[in-house]
Amino acid sequence: MQIGAWLRGSRDAVSNPPRGAVACPDCGAVQALRAFDTHGFLHCYRCASPLERMRGRSLDAALACSLATFLLLWPANILPLLSVDILGARRSSVIASGVGTLWHQDWPLTAIAVAIEIVILPFFRYGGLVVVLGLLRAGVRGPALGRALRWIETIDQWAMPDVFLFGGFIGYSRVAPFVPTRIGGGAYCLIAAAFFSMVTRATFERRATWRLIGPSAERPEPGMVGCQHCDAALPARYDGARCPRCAGPVFYSRPATVARSLAFTVAGLVLYPIAYLYPMEANDRLDSLHPYSIMTGVMRLVDAHMVFFAAVVFVASIVIPFLKLFALAWFAISVHTRSNRRLRLKTRLYRMIVTIGRWSHIDVFTVAVFLPLMHLRGFLAVSVGWALPAFLAVVILTMVATDLFDPRAMWRAAEAADDG
Repeated sequence: MQIGAWLRGSRDAVSNPPRGAVACPDCGAVQALRAFDTHGFLHCYRCASPLERMRGRSLDAALACSLATFLLLWPANILPLLSVDILGARRSSVIASGVGTLWHQDWPLTAIAVAIEIVILPFFRYGGLVVVLGLLRAGVRGPALGRALRWIETIDQWAMPDVFLFGGFIGYSRVAPFVPTRIGGGAYCLIAAAFFSMVTRATFERRATWRLIGPSAERPEPGMVGCQHCDAALPARYDGARCPRCAGPVFYSRPATVARSLAFTVAGLVLYPIAYLYPMEANDRLDSLHPYSIMTGVMRLVDAHMVFFAAVVFVASIVIPFLKLFALAWFAISVHTRSNRRLRLKTRLYRMIVTIGRWSHIDVFTVAVFLPLMHLRGFLAVSVGWALPAFLAVVILTMVATDLFDPRAMWRAAEAADDG
């Protein structure tokens, strides 16, 4: 499909009765909000990305679920998560115990990164969302809410109670077959908090919320530029300025997006061999050292007939990081060559790696769960290997690279090639 066909689709979209204008954050097309399809979706006419979904979405439901998540995070962090009995010695852990153990094993940067993701940011994410949605529910409007929601959405993928829960399940499955393990009240609160966090994502319709905060254009006009943070359709004069609704920087395409994304991608690629060739952790049992790499951990889960967990770890720790590296390289080549082939596929792939990239933390969180439990002086100890901080760095660097890449650059490059 050529760019001209998409432009014809744009004219058809504008001819339908508009309910306001929206800018697609994935391809940059500014279009009218039309009727929803039978599944309650509204898709971009050009790249087919979902612009809005109303079925199952509710401001009140999102407010209630985010409040429940925020309240449950407190006991989840305070109460014991797991406790074990090893030769009569009892050890208990809370969510932050793995952070402390990583720090004491001389991995301070790894400990800080894990603490930010599983302890600090969840409180800011869901507490902030409660405040913003509560004020909107009370009829309060204003630009301060737009700035707050922009930052809340920015940290959304970095707040990981749900990912940590899956890591906790796998960590528990690795400990329970060998030592008596008791699930504490903190674990049950974490399960509930993770559940409500996922329901919050399912019920929160961000674009409808943004329209409550401030209006967008009433209808598409030639030369409009879209805000990639809140999807507002703005006049061309806002290119390089700040969005009036969310105060985020507005560009037709982010400056040097490919170079910045590639820099972080290459940094992640450099650490990739260390993450997979070196051990994630080593078990010291009776002066006998047993190192475990990512693949060793997968095979141990298979041997223990935990095929589902083995598949989750394999996909999250091996498939997804490789997919992100491949996809980001493909996107950069597409922009450089001004390719107009498979643009929809590339856009869907970009959206997919944004969504699933955070789940690569599962293996790191698995170690953080059982690390503080498996310690008995002179009998058993678990130490972190070089692969764990290297793997965490790969995951974080590729997530940052994905955030820095602007998928609209692929469409702009294709348009330039088509015009030329």
